Amino acid sequence: MSQQRATTLSLLGLAFISTAVKLNLLVAFDDAAEAWVRQHITPFCTALMFRLTQLASPRFVFLLTALLAGMLTLRKSGYWLGRLALSVPGCVLLNEVFKYVFHRTRPAFEHPLVKLQTYSFPSGHAVAATVLYGFVAILLWSYISRRFWRVLIGAVVVALIAGVGLSRVYLGVHYSTDVLAGLLEGVTWLRFIGMITSRHRPV
Repeated sequence: MSQQRATTLSLLGLAFISTAVKLNLLVAFDDAAEAWVRQHITPFCTALMFRLTQLASPRFVFLLTALLAGMLTLRKSGYWLGRLALSVPGCVLLNEVFKYVFHRTRPAFEHPLVKLQTYSFPSGHAVAATVLYGFVAILLWSYISRRFWRVLIGAVVVALIAGVGLSRVYLGVHYSTDVLAGLLEGVTWLRFIGMITSRHRPV
């Protein structure tokens, strides 16, 4: 599948979920996901989810992005440094715009594990995890050619992103559609940045 086609598909997926959420067409889906999560709350799972959600907290994302930027600066890799700046801070800022456009309120539970007052759609943690860890995977793939390691890196990154997304629903701060939209937004943005920067990539 070409880069342009994959970008188009992820953008269409994001547009579909955004439209469906705006028209309240996926309420039953969100309710079913929340009901399933409520049935599987345990002390162990709660502790695990609090740890997973921290992997995409604003502070952690900022620190890891700054660390990556410092490393790339030392390696004098201007291409990857620019791509990092566009990928992570760029998409995080874009997501804030989306939140105010949709102004969807957070899920309301009688005894929430976490309570936030900010807007819900799309999930900022899901977006941040996707663009940050997705960027890390792309960066590592650029130096690694063996299929085994590329698949392993991809599997680890997908697991991390999925874990962060699940933690947001589990903790009661997001609907499942918030998370799905965040994932698609992050994937679309990474592919878009890859397309517009590819001509500047060193051979």
